[in-house]
Amino acid sequence: MRLKTYLATYLLFLFILLLCFGVVSVYMTNTQMKMNMEKSAREYQTIAATLAKDIINLSGVGRGFSEELNRLVDGYATYYRKNNIRIDLIDLSLAAQEDYGIMDTEISFLSDDQEHFIYITGILPDTSHRYRLDYYYNITEIISDMRSIQNILLLICIAFSVITAFALYFILLGIFRPLAIVSKASKKIADGHYSERIYVNGKNELSAVAEDFNRMAEEIERQICVLEDEAAGKQQFIDNFTHEIRTPLTSIYGYAEYMQKAPLNEDEMIESTQFIMDEASHMKKIANSLLELATLRNDTPVKSEISIPRLFHDIYQTMKKPLQEKKLQLICEPGTDVLDGQEDLVKSLLLNLCFNSLKSCTPNDGVIRLEAKMQGESIVLSVTDNGYGIPEESIPKLTEPFYRVDKARSRKHGGAGLGLALCKQIAEAHGAEMTVDSTVGKGTAVKIFFTTP
Repeated sequence: MRLKTYLATYLLFLFILLLCFGVVSVYMTNTQMKMNMEKSAREYQTIAATLAKDIINLSGVGRGFSEELNRLVDGYATYYRKNNIRIDLIDLSLAAQEDYGIMDTEISFLSDDQEHFIYITGILPDTSHRYRLDYYYNITEIISDMRSIQNILLLICIAFSVITAFALYFILLGIFRPLAIVSKASKKIADGHYSERIYVNGKNELSAVAEDFNRMAEEIERQICVLEDEAAGKQQFIDNFTHEIRTPLTSIYGYAEYMQKAPLNEDEMIESTQFIMDEASHMKKIANSLLELATLRNDTPVKSEISIPRLFHDIYQTMKKPLQEKKLQLICEPGTDVLDGQEDLVKSLLLNLCFNSLKSCTPNDGVIRLEAKMQGESIVLSVTDNGYGIPEESIPKLTEPFYRVDKARSRKHGGAGLGLALCKQIAEAHGAEMTVDSTVGKGTAVKIFFTTP
């Protein structure tokens, strides 16, 4: 690309330069020759008029007229020879018959191998067409000077062409350097180095291209990071799901094999089938939660006004028995009356959070606080407990499917690690933001910020 641009530009420059040189040379030559022809014509007229008067004055001499005429013409010839002019006077009465045909003044160029002349011929006035004056102006030196000037101009053009060739090369090198940088960076990005950037100084089109390229590279890097995170998340989901489903399947297979091969009494049979039903129930919960997650991704909630006091009352009634079994307190504080959302989804969200708090609290002295209040232009629903708390490094992973901070404790309580993933999905479906703040040994606070219409 750079070589083609260089050759095309340089050839165009040479064409224009040579064309200008030719035009200037032709113009100089024509102008110089026109000036010399006009000068020669005026000088010829002057010589012809003067010589004609002198010949008329000599016409009364008589017998010595020819000798006097020759001396007169020799005098003229000697005088003008100093100015590179040669004159010849032809007596037409003694010349060939065809010479009588010249009536008007004629001007032309004559040249031989070494010399060049402006030739003018014509009949002398007032001499009864007897005499013809031939005028030769030697312009050999003038033409030589003109050729020298043309040669100098040609040398200047050649030197200027060489200088321009080098200058054009370095100019194009500077112009194409940013493009080479862009090409190099593009190859690196194509090879997987997505953090590659280019830096071009100045405020011009190339710097704008560099800026757009960097913006494009940043977007590509961001998209690649998103894809990598999604791929890692999917792989983690598959790994967690495989691990989660393998345990109940192993238990079901083990108890079924045990029931098939071992002689069991009625109590042992009931106990084994109960284990199978418990594990099947766990798998059913996982399937339902996954189905709910998939549904939330594709559906938009049908929003309506929700009575927060009534919602909190329903949640309290649902959790009344589990709270009594663990001897925990649930304090409901509806600080605002109405929330815009889909009631069953919001209820599911709060129940998931409350059951998570219930599992993390110590029996007898655990307290769960369910609140609703206005904060700026948002309605904030929060679930706070004084349970075990969550390590700081685990908080960002809480909403990942099947992630559990304490796998042993979660399994003991029947958890599958999908509750907070559902909560996040429900919040996002309502355009809300969910935050988790927790300290190990002090408890956890989960807040959902609903923007009011």
